[in-house]
Amino acid sequence: MRHALMHSSRRRRVTTFKPGHEQQLLALHSAIADKLIADPSLVPPLVEKLEQRYQAGLIKHYAYIRWSSLLDALDDPAYFKTALLENSETMRRLRHKSLLTGILTEQERAAALQPLL
Repeated sequence: MRHALMHSSRRRRVTTFKPGHEQQLLALHSAIADKLIADPSLVPPLVEKLEQRYQAGLIKHYAYIRWSSLLDALDDPAYFKTALLENSETMRRLRHKSLLTGILTEQERAAALQPLL
């Protein structure tokens, strides 16, 4: 009986995201995707950052695999952008803890968010 009680308390937590915040993250990641597609030389430092975070235990295995496969998909720009902006719980979580920080300048960030104001 005790085992059943312990097991039932391990239910998966469903994360809820505020719609406005999610729209901002989508706008920013869309701009990031465009910039990475236009300049693939920005990708190697991201791969290095991903490896460092994974080796330090700062990123879970599923996130490591997902980010790695996304970065590998940059040779298919349409797929890369679609996958990055995918409306799934997994991608919403990954965007909230994005690997893709530091890609946009402040001006690029402001331009990406301007339509939402």
